[in-house]
Amino acid sequence: MIFFETSGQALTFLMLLRAGMGAGIAYDVIAPLRRRAPRPLAAAMDVMWCGLAAGACLLALMAGGEGRMRLYALLGLFGGAAVYCLGIRRIVGWAWRRMGKEKEIQD
Repeated sequence: MIFFETSGQALTFLMLLRAGMGAGIAYDVIAPLRRRAPRPLAAAMDVMWCGLAAGACLLALMAGGEGRMRLYALLGLFGGAAVYCLGIRRIVGWAWRRMGKEKEIQD
């Protein structure tokens, strides 16, 4: 591998890349519920999201074999979140809005 010393590091990086994208998806799924919820419930949802995101990171680190947080693991996690927020999220949002407009036209 060019950027990683072992294949385990590359595997951990890719797993945390997926975990970062998954955390972004999970946040977007609960976002509409958070907006409608009272403040204490919205705060509880945020805590729940943080716990789920931390659990996903822990599972990815353990499955990668090392179980330790390293710089490449953080880069994978934040890189996955950035890929989701700057790319996939916009595409999904565009498709969602487009489906909504087509439904209005059909009605």
